[in-house]
Amino acid sequence: MRLIIYGTNTVREAVLSGNIKKGGSVFVGEKKWKGGSLDKDLIRILKDKNINITVKNDGAFINEYGKEAFMKGIAANVEYAEKQYEDLLDSSRVNNNMPLYLILDEITDPQNLGSMIRTASGAGVSGIIMPKSNSVFITPSVAYVSQGALFYVDSVRVVNISRTIEDLKRRGVWVAGLSGEANDTIYDMDFNVPLAIVVGSEGRGLRRLTETVCEKLLKIPMESGVNSLNASISFAVAAYEILRQRKYSGVKK
Repeated sequence: MRLIIYGTNTVREAVLSGNIKKGGSVFVGEKKWKGGSLDKDLIRILKDKNINITVKNDGAFINEYGKEAFMKGIAANVEYAEKQYEDLLDSSRVNNNMPLYLILDEITDPQNLGSMIRTASGAGVSGIIMPKSNSVFITPSVAYVSQGALFYVDSVRVVNISRTIEDLKRRGVWVAGLSGEANDTIYDMDFNVPLAIVVGSEGRGLRRLTETVCEKLLKIPMESGVNSLNASISFAVAAYEILRQRKYSGVKK
């Protein structure tokens, strides 16, 4: 699908990941270009890779890419290739005998999705699975918040999250949901298994049916004050505990 991206880091990662190739185009706002405020390192990369830099007058830039992109001064059009479910599983099995999937149960906030994609890239997630309905997908805002991480983590959409969880379980993937009502914490589980972590929506958390098909519910312990973290922060805490257990167990002297 055609996707508008904007912002220095997002455009840079689109270039470095090969999503903008030699002969492609990047568009910059006239005011930012003449003012010399665009990132000089990115401009050098674009020139080194023979990517065209097209200056647009500010009105045309806003009409085509919007005010948010105009504030950043740089934008591009890319083709975002959504993976298919079976292809995602096949590629993760080839690359990793202990995959980690992120399952999103009706996340609707682009900020949260973008943040989770960025965390997923940093924490080594094999792929992100989300429903086709009642959920945000990849948008320009999501791409910007992810800071280009969407080019490094595959995302797929499925018709039914509960059936997908059951399918993953049959394939030997352990499925754990994050819930503030759980009895066990993320520090009580050994994550050295093929794993999927399920994160619920911003308002109500996991749906009841989703909870019932998870093999385990886990919470993030809270000392005082608010009783829960938002979806993207909850996932970040869990993801880095998983990474710690798998790769950094023990304390380095």
